[in-house]
Amino acid sequence: MLFNSTDITLWESILAQYPEALEHHVASKKDDSLLLLDHWYQITLPSLLAKRKPKCIDSDELCQLMSWKLKRGKFRPSLAKLAASNADADVKRISQDAFALIASDIKAAITKMAELKGVGPATASAILCAGAPCKVPFMADETMDSVPGLGTIAYTIPYYLKFATKVIEKADQLKAKGSTVDSPHLVEKVLWADYMLNKYGVQRKGLDSASLKTKATTQKEQENSKEVSELAGNGKNGKRSAKRNTETLEAEEGAGEVEDTLRKKAKKSAAPLASTVASRSSRSRS
Repeated sequence: MLFNSTDITLWESILAQYPEALEHHVASKKDDSLLLLDHWYQITLPSLLAKRKPKCIDSDELCQLMSWKLKRGKFRPSLAKLAASNADADVKRISQDAFALIASDIKAAITKMAELKGVGPATASAILCAGAPCKVPFMADETMDSVPGLGTIAYTIPYYLKFATKVIEKADQLKAKGSTVDSPHLVEKVLWADYMLNKYGVQRKGLDSASLKTKATTQKEQENSKEVSELAGNGKNGKRSAKRNTETLEAEEGAGEVEDTLRKKAKKSAAPLASTVASRSSRSRS
């Protein structure tokens, strides 16, 4: 698994293949607009924020960032509408306060940014990452799948902090070895690229055949794990999965209320999940 590797040549090689990974992903989605949006997010927006005093984003930038996030990852149309409903003054004020908190408290910064409508921990991390890539990694599904020991993905602040801690530690480790992959953002960017290269069957430079076999096995295990976790959110009458609901709930109800909601849902979903898995297992044996 790439995350466990300290081979800086490998990390830097995969970073160089990020454009190739993105192109394959764009081709699969059949939406070339993602190429321009990604350039805006990776290059243009960070440059603008670096010059802006005090650092903040406006409502147009929030909407454009949300468009990038949804096209690059999973599409959740309700989030785009909610994000667009924020007043420009609120976006500037809240984002300014959130950026000011990064140096002392990432949790407080994420919590503050999530006060905006349509903004959960994942979107909040994307905004803060654009302005502080050396401190805040973006919470992408593919990247979280590539970090061991996190458990089932949950769009909550505690889960984000667990993810961010591991990514920040890996960035520090690679930086100490002299790698140019020396920030949390670059680490999660490489992990995303590696995930996509593997998904689309593209050769990673610096990987031997044994490593490729191991990566393919790991990818299969991740897919199986996601299938099981999705059962937890599939109740009667085709209810939406908990994984899809979580970020919308966070945007609408606030981080504190959502965590309470998630804990209650987790208790309720545990029994149906165990029953579903047991039922599947019984059928397979028969």
